[in-house]
Order: sequence, then C-alpha cells, then structure tokens
Amino acid sequence: MLKALLWKEWHEQRWRVALATVWLLGMTAIGLRTRILSDAMILGMIGLPTAVILPAFMGMGLFASERKDGTLAHLMAQPVSRRQILIAKVIVGLLTYVTPIVICGVAVYLAVGGRELPASYLAGGTAAMIAFGVILFAWQLLAGLRCRREETYVLASAIVLGGWIMHGLVVDEWNGTQYLGRWIWAMNPFAVVELMDAWEYRQASEIWIIAAVQGLILAGLGLGLWLRFRRLRESRS
Repeated sequence: MLKALLWKEWHEQRWRVALATVWLLGMTAIGLRTRILSDAMILGMIGLPTAVILPAFMGMGLFASERKDGTLAHLMAQPVSRRQILIAKVIVGLLTYVTPIVICGVAVYLAVGGRELPASYLAGGTAAMIAFGVILFAWQLLAGLRCRREETYVLASAIVLGGWIMHGLVVDEWNGTQYLGRWIWAMNPFAVVELMDAWEYRQASEIWIIAAVQGLILAGLGLGLWLRFRRLRESRS
C-alpha cells in the first residue's frame, strides 16, 4: 500500500518538480552565461531564494490542496494507516524539493566546475541548500498542516520564515560573543547555511553543535507532525 501511496503522491506532484527544475536551470544558466558577477555570487543569489521559496511551493500541494479539493477525506477513509499516508507525503515532498536542486547542482558542476569554484565548494553549497530547505520544509509543514487552502499554507510558511529571520537578527551579535549564543543560533535553520564552507573555515565544535541541534529539532518536528496528523479530522462532503 505504501508503494501505491508513493506513486499517487508523485503522480500529483511531479509537475512541480518539472517546473522547479526548468526554472532553476534556466535562471542558473542565464546568470552563469552572462557572467555579470562572479560565479559564487550568482549561485548564491539564485540558491538562497530558491531554498526559501521551494519548500513552501512543494509543501502546499501535500495537504492544503487536498483538503481544499476534499480528496484528503476520501484518502483517509481508505483501508490504509495514517502513518503510511504521512510517510508517503513527506517522502514525496522531500523528493520534489531535493530533485531540482540535485539536477541543477550536477549541471552546474559539469558546465562550470573548476572555472572559478572548486568542486568542494559546489558540493558544499548544494548540500547546505538541501539541508536548509529540508529543515524549513519540516517547520512549514508542521505549521501549515491544518490549512485548508494553499494561500493559507503560504501565509503560514511566510510567518515561519519571518520568525526565523527575526530570530537570526536578534541573536546574531550574541552568537559571536557568547558560548550560549552559539547554541541558540544553532536552532535557526539559517545556521545550516554556514556549513557550506565547514571543512575550510569552521571549527569542529561549531559543526557538531549545529548538526546536533538541528538533528534533535528535526526529530521533534517529525514527532509533532505525526501527533498533529493523527488528530486531524476530515469530513467527506
């Protein structure tokens, strides 16, 4: 049954993957071909907005659109456990986010790898972009699970993003001067972006702090998502 659910979700979300891949490849190709700025700046200007926008774009099709259309109630009425429904939706949601980034990362490496940036930098940037988006996706999915419209889900996602931006602005200076501030900063998904140059400029303690804190947060978000989905009630019209 899980295989059937995965196929159903992929069949419904694959257009988002195609659209995101074409958009990301197109923007990257135009930027790298014009060479108005350095490759690092171009990739950064494209990568960070992509990692911010794509999680909400992919996530809003998992629950909000189905609740709006009334199909989630019919799905939950089928002889399949909620655990399998949630697992299938989360796996496909993550795949729809990761796939365009991996495809674009490979394309960039084949096209301009070594021109200005070493392969290690491209790999680190791609990994950081994926990790940041996955964490943001989890936060936004938890916040928007009960949304019945895609627009409401996007609003909830924007509130989550805005909250973490404000958090980063508040603790930024404290992070650099206080040991406790590093732990508080490590709670922020944006802290993951720092790991793209971890092997060159970061101390091992900084890497482990961010990895440990974000790992615990992801586990907590997964548990919270399951508890909220288990209590979700849908009525068929």
